Amino acid sequence: MSKDPLTQRQNRAYDFIERYIERHQKPPTLQEIGDALDISSTNGVYKLLHKLEKKGWIEREKHKARSIRLVDQEQDPFGRGGSPPSLPIVSRTPSAHPERLRERPTGTLSVDYTLLRDADDEDNCLLGRAGDDGMNERGINKGDLLLIEEMEWDDLQNRTLVAVLLQDQLLAREYEFANRKIHLRPAAPHYVEDTFSPTDADYYVIGRVLGLIRTF
Repeated sequence: MSKDPLTQRQNRAYDFIERYIERHQKPPTLQEIGDALDISSTNGVYKLLHKLEKKGWIEREKHKARSIRLVDQEQDPFGRGGSPPSLPIVSRTPSAHPERLRERPTGTLSVDYTLLRDADDEDNCLLGRAGDDGMNERGINKGDLLLIEEMEWDDLQNRTLVAVLLQDQLLAREYEFANRKIHLRPAAPHYVEDTFSPTDADYYVIGRVLGLIRTF
């Protein structure tokens, strides 16, 4: 039976569970999985296991601490079984209403699983067109489709390449949080840096950029 491929984080969890069962002849608890993967809450582990179960890699019995069972298979977790994920291409969205990002996409595009290997959760990924040439020194041109994983701004590391809404324009920029301000730095010399408060409605950080699809 073909299984849906796993993201990098999901694959780490699966590998840990597999090794733990081989070593201890029993599955790990939620707490043990969380400790191994640096997940602070059991709810976060639960959601991760739900993804593994939904994709067909594990089975669980409710209300038992050690109830994980690996589903017999020979497929590589990063393999290409199943249909390629279809991601929405978001339309112009005002920064004050980021909840509308996925409401009326201009279309969808099926992408190769390899493009999503660095994603923590492929369900949080989407596509958006770069609105300017501010990062052309990094190889991103106006009109390129950016592969974006939605993330909260305070979960991002400094110097991460991010996608951000400036009013209703989607831009790629280098992210830095310092002195209680978000700094968005372009790579092109004739573009200026933008600095704003995290509560400023004129800006919204969508998440990190995982890659791009060049259009001609």
